[in-house]
Parts: sequence; C-alpha cells; structure tokens
Amino acid sequence: MNIMVCVKQVPDNAVVPKLDPSTGKVMTQGVETMVSPFDLNAIEAGLTLVSEHGGEVSVITAGDDSCKTALRIGLSMGAEKAYLVCDSALEDSDTWATSYTLAKAIASIGSFDVILCGKQAIDDDAGQVAAGIAEQLGISQVTYVNEIREVTAGSITVKRVCPAGEEVVTASLPVVLSCEKSLNEPRYPTLKRTRMANRVEIPTLDCAAIGADAGKVGKNSPSAVKRLYTPAPRQSGEILKGEADEIARTGVQKLVDQKVI
Repeated sequence: MNIMVCVKQVPDNAVVPKLDPSTGKVMTQGVETMVSPFDLNAIEAGLTLVSEHGGEVSVITAGDDSCKTALRIGLSMGAEKAYLVCDSALEDSDTWATSYTLAKAIASIGSFDVILCGKQAIDDDAGQVAAGIAEQLGISQVTYVNEIREVTAGSITVKRVCPAGEEVVTASLPVVLSCEKSLNEPRYPTLKRTRMANRVEIPTLDCAAIGADAGKVGKNSPSAVKRLYTPAPRQSGEILKGEADEIARTGVQKLVDQKVI
C-alpha cells in the first residue's frame, strides 16, 4: 500500500496562544512547536497498515522551512519519505487553500491508496482539511475514524465516531481518512531512526512544481477567515433560591430578559 500522511506543525499546546492585536493573527515567533497530536495517530495508522499489508508511508506538510521539523518526526517514527510544500504565495492560506495545495501536491507526487490526516489541528480545530483533500481529488473519505477493521484489494472497512455514537463504514480505495486519538497509541521514535531522519534531505515543492494556481492560495483563497479573536471570559452563573415555582418563574424571566428565549 502507498500511504500519504498529512501533518501540521503547531504551537506547543503547553503555551497559551496570543493574538497580535495589529494583525489578528496568532503570534508564533519564539513559540515552541510540536506536531499536532492527532497527526501522530495518523502516522501510526499508516505505519500499522504498511506492517500488515506492505508498502511505504510518506509524510507531507505545507509551510515554511521550519516545518521540516514535523516531517523529521514522521521519518523518525518510520515514514520512508517526506515532502515540504513551501511557497511565499501560500502565506495566510485558510483551510480551503491548504486542502487545495495538499491535494495538488499529493497528485503530483504519485498515486496513493490511503491518505491519512489527524481529525483536526489543535491550533484552529477546524477539522476541514481531510474532507477538503478528498473533495479536491474526487475520492472517498471517512472522517473521525477510531478503528480500522479490514483492508481488501479495493476497499477499506473502518469504524467512525458519529453524532449517534459509532458506525461501521466500507469505502472504496483510494480514500482519505481522518483519525481520532482513540485509533491507536503513537509509537516513540527510535534513536537510530531519529539520527537518520536528521540527515535526510527533504525535497521542497513550490506552487509551480505541484501545478497549483497561485491565484487560489494564500490571500487569494476563495474563502477567508473573517475574524480571529480571543473570546470574552464567561460570566459566572447565578444560583436561584426559593420555592420551586418561584425559581421557575424567576429563571424563565431572566432568560427572556437576556433574549435567550
């Protein structure tokens, strides 16, 4: 099986993100980074599939040169190849532009049976890129996967989390899967592979190399983040005391006054 795993380098979750008031963007300069945790589950899923069915795992990300750190973590876990998509035109890309870019890059690299993503990145929690890649490539997708049950020559059967609980889905290959944390326990990189990963020359692909239209990425994306802001602190609740009927009348009146009902 040929498997591609999409990863994202994000600010360390031990650091409370701050917004630059002048730009409305998350301040990342000088902030420690990490691979988005759900992406580690995706890498582990790919490595497990390859150990059971043969093939190889590749990892890919979009960003600046510093994002090679995330790719080297994938290599140190067991991935065979890594690709960085880097182009000044990609700056400020939203989820639509990111999905478009990664889909173009994956298609330019080769054909893959399974494309794996974390269910969401922890910096924006959008959870849209996996579905976006599948739509751009015109292939099957299954989101929120928490178990891979069976793989055949032309299909894969998985269990996914859904609003009603869980459901078992069979999808045709090629397919994009987004991975839940409960899917597996990511392995730790070995010292040998970490040393090897640090020596690997990671190829960098720009928009021209992958056939991406620079007029559709970055600030030219057809969609846009309207506003990014820190939510106001939640007000403390109020405890109502008295007889049940009195509490009910007072509670309803307060909801009416605040235009909740």
